[in-house]
Amino acid sequence: MPVAADDIIGSLSEEEGTLSPFATLVTPAIQLVFVHFYLGIAEGALAAAADYTRDTTRPWLLSGVDSATQDPYTLATYGELAVSARSVRLLADHAAEAVQRGIDRGQDLTAEERGEIAVTVAAAKVAATQAALDITARILEVTGARSTASAHGFDRFWRNVRTHTLHDPVAYKLREVGDHYLNGAHAPFTLYT
Repeated sequence: MPVAADDIIGSLSEEEGTLSPFATLVTPAIQLVFVHFYLGIAEGALAAAADYTRDTTRPWLLSGVDSATQDPYTLATYGELAVSARSVRLLADHAAEAVQRGIDRGQDLTAEERGEIAVTVAAAKVAATQAALDITARILEVTGARSTASAHGFDRFWRNVRTHTLHDPVAYKLREVGDHYLNGAHAPFTLYT
């Protein structure tokens, strides 16, 4: 099927000055997909761990409770992890709204607006990366030693998120957010920013 001229959002030529802010929204949109990918892994890990804790985990012998689901330390850990996941969910929603506003602006999108969108998405990506790594590692604290058996597969959550996050180092996203916060700067438009 032929692509009509109206369906082309702009050139991705790397010649100076040819990248329109609207054409480069593809990058924040792709970064937003990663945010949701990491968040999905974290939420999936948390849900699987909760099921395991309810059905299998035994209370610690000194806990004084009859069920792992009554252990105050287990409850507090789940509370921390749930707050982390919910916080990232809200930040991801905020970033998605920012990207949508940019899409809605179309060719009228300014470089400043595009830069703000990119920083919002970068912040969400940092938060999603950090939360996913933390949640997928810490679920083992609340599921117990037996949950580390390969038959349960809890290690896959951490391994999958860790492997994927290494392809696009979050340290550079932190730098972008920090440079914007401190200096009001926006990263140059690239296929990574």
